[in-house]
Amino acid sequence: MKTLKRLLILSVVSLLFLASSFATSESYAYWASSVDNANNNTAVTGTIGTWIQSWSSSETYVVGDQVTNNGTTYQAKKDNPTKEPGVDNGWSSQWTAL
Repeated sequence: MKTLKRLLILSVVSLLFLASSFATSESYAYWASSVDNANNNTAVTGTIGTWIQSWSSSETYVVGDQVTNNGTTYQAKKDNPTKEPGVDNGWSSQWTAL
């Protein structure tokens, strides 16, 4: 009986570990408190932070905002960065590639 109990506990722990390995950076969207889809850019605000899926020259960003551009994720180093991350000369002074 002890062997069966140990096997069951090991199975549950293994399943939880396996399930957590499928979590992605977008997974927290399920717990979002608000979603704004203006201009085909999705901003999700929740308990973890704000995720803006694709960079747009018409959006305003603040320090810590994350965007994707040409397949790479970037984080704003300063408020209102004006350079396109990964493209414009000097972009690395305003963005950090993640």
